[in-house]
Amino acid sequence: MDASYKPIACSLHDEYEIAIMHGKHLTIRWVDSAGASHTDKILPKDILVKDKEEFLVVDTQDAKALRIRLDMITILV
Repeated sequence: MDASYKPIACSLHDEYEIAIMHGKHLTIRWVDSAGASHTDKILPKDILVKDKEEFLVVDTQDAKALRIRLDMITILV
């Protein structure tokens, strides 16, 4: 997995922000830092910027709080 951050499209960023504002659950697929793929229904809470990387702060269905790097999200349903 390439560790360098690749900015996402503004339109996709907007979709995340709208979901946060409206408390809308999303089903996403992403790849974690170990390269494992995950699919889960999440509640997006915030977007965090750290070290020039953007993360979606979410709560999962099983009440886990996660930070998912935006460019590691592969599918948004």
